[in-house]
Amino acid sequence: MSRTLLSRMARLVASLVLLALIASPAARAGQVRVTVGTPTNLFTPYAVNINLGDHVTWVWSANGHTVTTWKPPDDSLAVNYDLVNPVFDSDAGGTHFGQPATTRFSWKSDRLGHVPYVCVPHIPDMSARVIVSDPNITPVPVADFRITEVQYNVAAGLDLIEITNYGLATGNLGRYRFTTTGATTELVGPAGALSDIIVPSGGRVVVHLNVVGVNTNTDIFIASFAPGTGLPNTAGSLALYVPYSLAPGNSVSNTAMIIDFVQWGAGAQPNETTAATAGFWGATTFIPTVADGHSIEYCPNVDFDHGVSRWAEVATPNFGSDGQCLTPVRSDSWGRVKALYRP
Repeated sequence: MSRTLLSRMARLVASLVLLALIASPAARAGQVRVTVGTPTNLFTPYAVNINLGDHVTWVWSANGHTVTTWKPPDDSLAVNYDLVNPVFDSDAGGTHFGQPATTRFSWKSDRLGHVPYVCVPHIPDMSARVIVSDPNITPVPVADFRITEVQYNVAAGLDLIEITNYGLATGNLGRYRFTTTGATTELVGPAGALSDIIVPSGGRVVVHLNVVGVNTNTDIFIASFAPGTGLPNTAGSLALYVPYSLAPGNSVSNTAMIIDFVQWGAGAQPNETTAATAGFWGATTFIPTVADGHSIEYCPNVDFDHGVSRWAEVATPNFGSDGQCLTPVRSDSWGRVKALYRP
């Protein structure tokens, strides 16, 4: 085979790999946050930069707004979106009078380039845009929330959950949802209508179940979470989802909204199918039940892979600090961002 033919074949393979990356974002996904309606009739920030496969989350601070893709007439960079066939629309099939201030909405990016959007009742004044980059070419630092430790066998259901921001940017964990057997719970921050939980890069948040306390940016207390029961003691699961309050997108079966999952004791626990379809977990795989007083902990590798092989039993729980199973791999570099999005 000639060198010319080999060279052409190599270029073809490289092109196909790049196309596959663009068509199928990796299971790892970051998140950015936009406030809807503050200041009055504005999106804040006006423009956000993300990687292909990342989520944008919108949280309403005022009534009467929508989040709907639309191409302004003078925007030559945007794909030709319209209000009839929007890429995303918080009021799909509705009246477009706008959603109430309690609304949460998220979109997992599935295309590159500029994605302009508006509040339909306030066109053209209330407009903004999402700019989606290929992380293998121009990676963007974003937040990346993961479940990193779980203690599910504490007496009286006083269980603990740790969530870590492995991304290279500060994130807002307020209004994220975690789901276990038959229960979905929103994470509510220290104060304010938006319930912000601000987590810096590398920061950790410990969620205390069935405990009364004052919420902060590092500790969240849920006073009544299946009182006396907490998380399942022998076989159970825990899934983490981005904020979403609108049906049917808020369903736990929505694979575009789940961002992490872990299960223990046995396979086929709640939300396993959603997690497996999204690429976060292997079907029927699970962490063996651990001894009382022990926890299960995520042990990251350089690619921050998901799945049962990255979890271990820890004899001495260490919520709020670095793990004991393996030294976490964090390097604030573009190389790490690229690794994070590698399939």
